[in-house]
Amino acid sequence: MPRAITHYLFANDCFNNLDIKTQNIIKKNINVYNLGSQGSNFFNYYNDLSFLNKKNTSLLSALIHNKDTNIFFNNMVMYCNSKNNLEHLFNDTNFKNVCISYIYGFLSHYILDEYAHPYIYSLQKTLKEKYKYKSAVALHKSIETHIDKLILFKFKSLKPYDFKDYLNIDISNDDLLVICDMYSYLLSYVYNKKITYDDIKKSYYTFKKVEKKLNTSYNLFSKIYLNIKNTTVKNSFIDNEIYSNYSHCVNDLLNENHSVWVDPITLKKHNCSFLDIYNNSLDIFLDTSIKLDSYFKNKSSIDFLEFKISY
Repeated sequence: MPRAITHYLFANDCFNNLDIKTQNIIKKNINVYNLGSQGSNFFNYYNDLSFLNKKNTSLLSALIHNKDTNIFFNNMVMYCNSKNNLEHLFNDTNFKNVCISYIYGFLSHYILDEYAHPYIYSLQKTLKEKYKYKSAVALHKSIETHIDKLILFKFKSLKPYDFKDYLNIDISNDDLLVICDMYSYLLSYVYNKKITYDDIKKSYYTFKKVEKKLNTSYNLFSKIYLNIKNTTVKNSFIDNEIYSNYSHCVNDLLNENHSVWVDPITLKKHNCSFLDIYNNSLDIFLDTSIKLDSYFKNKSSIDFLEFKISY
């Protein structure tokens, strides 16, 4: 999957292609939308010192990406359309608009993941042949970090340390309660996994903290903190997510020369660039968002979307 900056930029482009009515809903809940654009990745950062906690909360992101993703998303949409959730805090309109904003952001995340994954895994396989002693996870994260930097410079002429917009994911306690209730319900219903609101909140707050430090890693305190987290984390290598630290790369990472690459899952050959994939994903998002809007207006069924993401 791409990393946080690319997902933010993609979600921003998706927003610009939505109809005015949906844009107006999201504008009032823009940070909820931004958080949704990061998908379930915030679970990866569950706590600061993983060895002090035996819970598998940090593994939930991979579970949601890997298993029954369509069922998860469809139930998220149906949850949004429910009339009886958290009525003691929200009137129906406010509750639904918060959910809608998160869902459209979430949709942008998974569509880009679906179409970018084959290319990124092809790069990962190429790098694994060169860096035989590097883990697949470390190489994968290094690719994502590179792509973030390259896409940001191409689109905004900025370096990661000069770009803080993607960190605008501060949401109110009430909005966070909706997110917690939604994930608690979905994880229980789809995966039979129990999770507390506090664990979801901890994942969210730690995600914000780590991302801010990844983007300010020249700071001594940030370096110490990230080094500890990299040493203790259960399922990722933080070191390869620090924008100043990436060290594994291939020439023409965005494939702007349109070299042939092979999807490691289907074994099909392609020559599209990452920018081609990005733009094609925008078209898919727009088409899907029209169907999603139709569902919210009670004009279509929920069975219109099928993610085909594989890790």
